[in-house]
Amino acid sequence: MKKFSKITILSLILVLIFSNLVLATNVAVDGLDKNLNIEINNARSYVASKSLQEFGLTTTENGNTVIVKNDEVVFEFTLGSNRVKVNGLDLTLDAKPYKNDKDIYLPLRFILETLNYKIGWDAEAQKIKVEKLQDITFPITIVDGDNTYVVEKEAKTIVSMAPGVTEKLFALGVGDRIKGRTQYCNYPEEVKNIPSIGTLYEPNLETILDINPDLVICETHFKDEVIAKLNEAGIKVIAKSTAKDIEGVYDYMLKLGAIVNKNYEARALVSSLRAKVDRVKYVLKDLKESDKPKVYYVVGTGQWGEYTAGKDTFISELISLAGGKNVADDITGWKYSLEKLIDHNPDIIIGSQFNIDTMVNGENYQALSAIKNKKYKIVNEDIFVRAAPRAIDEGLKILVETFHKYKVKELGF
Repeated sequence: MKKFSKITILSLILVLIFSNLVLATNVAVDGLDKNLNIEINNARSYVASKSLQEFGLTTTENGNTVIVKNDEVVFEFTLGSNRVKVNGLDLTLDAKPYKNDKDIYLPLRFILETLNYKIGWDAEAQKIKVEKLQDITFPITIVDGDNTYVVEKEAKTIVSMAPGVTEKLFALGVGDRIKGRTQYCNYPEEVKNIPSIGTLYEPNLETILDINPDLVICETHFKDEVIAKLNEAGIKVIAKSTAKDIEGVYDYMLKLGAIVNKNYEARALVSSLRAKVDRVKYVLKDLKESDKPKVYYVVGTGQWGEYTAGKDTFISELISLAGGKNVADDITGWKYSLEKLIDHNPDIIIGSQFNIDTMVNGENYQALSAIKNKKYKIVNEDIFVRAAPRAIDEGLKILVETFHKYKVKELGF
């Protein structure tokens, strides 16, 4: 235990290299010491279901189904599967619960973070520290630059003014609350059954007024005068720029979850995303700089000029997490140049079918190694540009597979 006492909590959760280590661990929970039976398996931490009684949870087993619950939240795990339901919301994890002799082991971090605990390391006491965080409650404040929006009550009917908003609400399990959406909202498939209110910049205000939603949610592409007119009509509106980093995605998902009174579901979703990101970091932790390909993500190209994801963008962070080097880290924003692109000569180019075809068939790009060697990856750009949970659930894995295919099998999601 002396060796274990020197390990940080991050190591406990993510980086322990022992394939199967069982620990009866003294943990400080809100200042009180509790003994938890924790098992480290394949660099993931699991807790014995009996130990969850310390957090007011009961566990029942029915075949391969394991139900963990209290009065407010129900987890439904399946042994040997990375799929889980939290209050009916389907999620995927990077870890699979299992049975070891008579004990059932479940993902520790996922359960505690869903319950709104923060896991840390008390260096002075040399022990794991678990602290209950304060719930996000009404009124809920959304800050976007110089603008501040306040939501005083649960939004039960919503108009989504951006595809990214629509994706986020469906990810939280409240797609049925969306009563209007833009013509660009195309994911998930169910959105086709929701009435369209027009475009992002030119929505049909009469249609929105007829819906009379509790809340209109805008994201990045909107006109201030549209918001002003909706406010004049007594319609509550919030507007938020698309997140520029993964922490921004987490924060906004938690606040949206609170706005629709789905706090447990939002925390579970964010915890599952955090775990996947951390799993990618763990799997790629020994990657040498020389093994990281130079990557260029095409946002726009050809006669429209060169546009890509600069160093201050969500996409750039995804590229870095997946073990690539964004050649456009020498700029902020999105505007690039053909000269810079040719000078950096990326190993891999990623983009939509249209943008890749433009480069493959364009005279200006034939000197690029990625074009000559056919080292380009055609992707659904919606996955990456919307900064929604799908960008991590699917997008991050796509990038890892593109850069380091041999590592994908280690991800577990």
